[in-house]
Amino acid sequence: MTRMSNKREAVDWFTDGLRQRGVEWVASLCGHGQDPLFDSFRRSGIRIVDVRNEQTAGYIAEGYGRLTRRPGVCTSSSGVAVANALTGVMNAWFDHAPMLFVSGSANSDTLGMGCFQDSPHTAMSAPLTRYSRRIEHPARAVQILDEAWRAALGCPHGPVHIDFPMDMQKAVVAEEDLVLPAPSAPPPGPNAGHIGQVAAALRQSSRPLIIAGTETYYAGESGDLMAFAEAFSIPVQTPIWDRGVCDDPSDAFTGIMGAFSGNAGIFHSSDCLIVSAPADYRLGYLRTTARTIPMGRGWRLLHERMVDTGALPYRAWLAEARGMQMAFRNAVLETGARQRMDGRIHAVDLVGALDQVLPANGVLVIDGGSIGQWAHHLLTRNRYPAHWLTCGRSGVVGYGLGGAMAARLAYPDRAVVLLSGDGAFTFTAAEIECAVRQKLPFVAVVADDQCWGITHSGHLRQFGEGIGTVLGPVRFDRLAESLGARGRRVDRAEDIAPAVDAAIASGEVTVIHVPISGGNPA
Repeated sequence: MTRMSNKREAVDWFTDGLRQRGVEWVASLCGHGQDPLFDSFRRSGIRIVDVRNEQTAGYIAEGYGRLTRRPGVCTSSSGVAVANALTGVMNAWFDHAPMLFVSGSANSDTLGMGCFQDSPHTAMSAPLTRYSRRIEHPARAVQILDEAWRAALGCPHGPVHIDFPMDMQKAVVAEEDLVLPAPSAPPPGPNAGHIGQVAAALRQSSRPLIIAGTETYYAGESGDLMAFAEAFSIPVQTPIWDRGVCDDPSDAFTGIMGAFSGNAGIFHSSDCLIVSAPADYRLGYLRTTARTIPMGRGWRLLHERMVDTGALPYRAWLAEARGMQMAFRNAVLETGARQRMDGRIHAVDLVGALDQVLPANGVLVIDGGSIGQWAHHLLTRNRYPAHWLTCGRSGVVGYGLGGAMAARLAYPDRAVVLLSGDGAFTFTAAEIECAVRQKLPFVAVVADDQCWGITHSGHLRQFGEGIGTVLGPVRFDRLAESLGARGRRVDRAEDIAPAVDAAIASGEVTVIHVPISGGNPA
């Protein structure tokens, strides 16, 4: 008897490939170019998390990638939809976040001829991705998915893009005709010779500082790094907006640095910098007289090498560094005290309330902007957990609602709290309805100073007034209610913590509107 050939549309083979890689959902906004994809997702049981703007779909996918080190997936239709989704792709590019973006398009035989929404999708995404390719042969759909997936999880991680024309999606392919993925090579391991050089540099140092964040996080070595730092009493700092490496309180962790914020005193007092981060503007491009040596993978091996050589802890130096960190934090609190206005809540009150009620394993999503600066200064005195999510190295504002939805998808049983400014929150405020309808609860705390705070403060210093920086009043609690969420306005500092605590306990999407007096910490 002749065996029946298993023939299916390429889109179904593709969807099977996603499921085999653990994909349970995709974030998307419906559109004609991805109709076959949507139907395949529905039939296969892949959840579609629908949004009102492709920008949010991109933020959900990249936020999930940053929180889990596994690619989040988003899809879009063609044309401007691709440009919208590329906002999230670009954020992933800045932060080396693994994500897969799949775009639909018109039939391949009409591309370049002026078909509906004819546009160069892969050319648009190529500068921002580790892999960008159109599926031009349906039998290669799974192979191209595999290539993209490996690139997303390569070294470094990053976003990838597949363009999937509709005729390629619907083309029927026999199983025996599928082009199978090639075997993959293992990731590179630590360089023992370089580890020896790092150990030698440390032995010659009296005031070393470890600067580490995203690269160490994606390498899966955060625990090894902190164990090493604690064993040898070496202070650790993370560049602002990088992925955190210190989940639990540690005396060795001395806060964030960079971007006109954070404690630069420890950096300038060090005589040896062990750096696992890019030498970008947040680190002053590493223009320093201290010896600087890069460190990639191999923190456990470095720990063993230092033990073998009888190296001693730097306890006095760590105590001095912690003193500098505490002095810096006190200076930030004093700045807040000077900025206070009679009867008004200040950012210091709000951040302090979150510090009081957020559970240790709670996911804090910090949107870009002034309130995020206060949070980074005051909440990172001895830890900077990997389950907190910031805007990333791009410093983007307005990603927060997508980030909160990503956090709920990544951590269905944890408290999720978004801290946002009023300007950032309004970028994608309509997504509140999507979160409510799809049961993706979180608490959003909106610090409302009715301006673009960082730029406004800068303009006041430069020009004596804000230029295009002032915003009008919005009742964010009522806006939330109009979109199906719970809304609460808080006007007294002592009411913030109880309001957040009750909102977390409710298990519903809740927006807490907190009018504050303005001002930046630096």
